[in-house]
Amino acid sequence: MAFGATAVAAPADPKRWSPLLIQANKGSTKDADSVARWVKQHRTEIEGSLREHGALLFRDFPLRSAEDFDAFVSAFEGWEDLSYETSMSFAVRKRCTGRICTTNEGKSGGLVFHHEQAQTPLWPSKVFFCCQKAAAPGDGGGTGVSPSDLVLAQLRKKYPEFVQKCEKEGVRYTIYAGPEQDASKGAGRSWKSFFHVKSREECEQFMRAGGWEWEWGKGPQGVDMPADFLKFTTPRLDAVKIAPGTDKKCFFNQLIATTANALEFSKVGVDGGGYDPLKDVPTQEGIDACVRFSGGDSVDLSILLDAKQMCEENAYDIQWQDGDVALLDNYLVMHARRIWNGPAGTRQVLASLVAEPSCKVGRGSSDAVSKMSKL
Repeated sequence: MAFGATAVAAPADPKRWSPLLIQANKGSTKDADSVARWVKQHRTEIEGSLREHGALLFRDFPLRSAEDFDAFVSAFEGWEDLSYETSMSFAVRKRCTGRICTTNEGKSGGLVFHHEQAQTPLWPSKVFFCCQKAAAPGDGGGTGVSPSDLVLAQLRKKYPEFVQKCEKEGVRYTIYAGPEQDASKGAGRSWKSFFHVKSREECEQFMRAGGWEWEWGKGPQGVDMPADFLKFTTPRLDAVKIAPGTDKKCFFNQLIATTANALEFSKVGVDGGGYDPLKDVPTQEGIDACVRFSGGDSVDLSILLDAKQMCEENAYDIQWQDGDVALLDNYLVMHARRIWNGPAGTRQVLASLVAEPSCKVGRGSSDAVSKMSKL
């Protein structure tokens, strides 16, 4: 498949599910502006390929800086930015340019497959990643991508009652956060930053309008915490969705990643002891403290662990090269950062999120938050 004289495209691995690799012909683009013009010329083909494959990998285009990446993302006119400041990401991130931010600043974060921010009422429709500096050979640091519709089909075949309950009831997530950011954690965002508020009163107004439940001064399993520590539970959220523009049903939720979040949250208020989100297994009690079906029933840990393995079995690992850009449909594809063992600063992957139009709500107003809770 050709995208004009500029690039050619083929599955990254023709023998199995994988992203579509779109590779620039040598010398076909000179700078980010010429790449942006190419995007605008081939927008229809790019979007069609994204719906078909779920993930696109752009390689050998001259995208050398955060500014270049910003120009590439901005070339997709009409795709509005979901900024970190207005998002409900668990992660701690840093802004680089207008539409570009770092990926998770916590080294333990993002290691289990997930749909970006599917544990909140405000999720992106698409996710861009750009590799500014690839990890050294042998240091890891790739990014896995896994097809959510295939995982759902496997779950439906093996656990039909579980999938039916996911579709019928949906789920509610419980989150634990302090008043200040903690970049050492994968889910270290403060409640002030998460809700974009400055005080407890503002926070409670936001939660009340959006149908959230909350309790101050409590951690998982009722652990006593400082008075300004917040335990809060989302309104009902879908666990299965049809990807817009397709007829594909996807396992669109954060249940699998909750096996890692439960481990991290279980350490709240407990002295000592780290954890490995890829090897350690939470307890059912730990899962119950972080997510339940909307009717209150437990989500079976053993099924989540099996789903986690299904993601791995279907996954394709992007081995980053400098300047690579991956574009993911956040409904069709889950992603996970692979372990990176290099020194600080020797791997740099940036991100940009595209707002989901159905989640387009303003900040701060009770009316907007109320609309969010009904999505």
